[in-house]
Amino acid sequence: MTESVDKNLRSFVRSYVNSLVAWAIIVFFYQNPGARNRVSDLARHLGRREDDVEKAVGHLIAKGLLKKDGVGDDAVYFYEPIPDLHKQVETFVNLLEKRELRLWVLGEVLK
Repeated sequence: MTESVDKNLRSFVRSYVNSLVAWAIIVFFYQNPGARNRVSDLARHLGRREDDVEKAVGHLIAKGLLKKDGVGDDAVYFYEPIPDLHKQVETFVNLLEKRELRLWVLGEVLK
């Protein structure tokens, strides 16, 4: 399967999708443009632990996929990547409709 995965998608997954929580956050914000959520809200929406969400959000901020407004528990996070990165996210989310690609991504995340 790896041979048939586009090198840009492979690079995106390896750089941004470092956990199942990061995967869920990327899809959530892509599907909910304009959403501004606190870590606690994201955790509740995604059915994940707050500390796991906080760690994944920190990773995605460092990578430039999410932005942060505010501090502490009141900080909100939102999706505002540069256009090229948005296009990569769009490609990633759309390709998740294919079962074999979802399985490949899962394998990459669980490595």
